[in-house]
Amino acid sequence: MDEFLVVGTTPSGTEVYLSELSSRTLADNGINPTAYGLYLYEASPEPSGLGIRVLASVPCLDAAYRMIDLLGLRPSNV
Repeated sequence: MDEFLVVGTTPSGTEVYLSELSSRTLADNGINPTAYGLYLYEASPEPSGLGIRVLASVPCLDAAYRMIDLLGLRPSNV
């Protein structure tokens, strides 16, 4: 994974992350590993061991910030 652009917490307490993801991480999540862009994801407690659950592909930074507003994310300290 690359550096986080945004780490936030939803009103229900779920931590959500926004960043680019490595091709390995994309492939592990069943996403075309040559895809490029930003991804919205959360930590996943699933026993599959992937560690994250990708929630959405985000086409541009403006859309990413709009999604953060829509989700009501509060910035977290990392």
